[in-house]
Amino acid sequence: VLAIWFHRKSVEQDRTGDPRLTNAMEKTSTAALIFFAFTVTFFAFDYLMSLTPHWYSTIFGVYFFAGCVLGFFALMSVLAFLVQRAGALRRTITTEHYHDLGKLIFAFTVFWAYIGFSQYMLMWYANLPEETSWYASRQDGSWATVSLVLLFGHFIVPFLALMSRDVKRRKPLLVVGGVWMLVMQWVDVYWLVMPGKSPGTIPFSLMDVAVFVGIGGLFFAAAVRRMGAHPLVPVKDPRMSESLGYETF
Repeated sequence: VLAIWFHRKSVEQDRTGDPRLTNAMEKTSTAALIFFAFTVTFFAFDYLMSLTPHWYSTIFGVYFFAGCVLGFFALMSVLAFLVQRAGALRRTITTEHYHDLGKLIFAFTVFWAYIGFSQYMLMWYANLPEETSWYASRQDGSWATVSLVLLFGHFIVPFLALMSRDVKRRKPLLVVGGVWMLVMQWVDVYWLVMPGKSPGTIPFSLMDVAVFVGIGGLFFAAAVRRMGAHPLVPVKDPRMSESLGYETF
């Protein structure tokens, strides 16, 4: 609902050029971010944490929220590259913008790892059976390998790679990193959901691929259709010139 509202206001601004619309969106965005944080947290509790009813974590919502934001910036870098490769926004999105996306991916990679470690460390330290059982199922059998994949693939490898300024300013390298982080985010969600249903064994099948392709296809179809209906640049945004001339240091 929020996305549709902001999109409509942006399109209306492109048509009228009214700067009051920018102020309205700016004021609404503060409450919208808080609302989004709460609803994503409740979603994580209801759809993921409830798969193990006897287990709970007050930090679980923040962990899921960090993964969502990280996945967004990774997807943004990939979409920006694909749009430019198709011939659009070649002078609008610059190396400076990719550099900022790389910094945001790096920042939320660290934040995701920090929240994940905080949850793990507190439960390991307390050593209560109703808490440690959730991690025990993810360190048993084939799931132990997935846990190590997340440790290295979701944190250590991207952390070391994105420390470099050159990587963040080279579009092909950053896009490869974005695709990599999206794959790791999918593995993370799979790791959150499936061990409770299949302890000790990874139940990966063609159905998992079909669901990913199906839901992902619907998402991209809807996104591409909406992107094609209106200009990709907010042409009458009062801060447009500042954005185009943006430089990072």
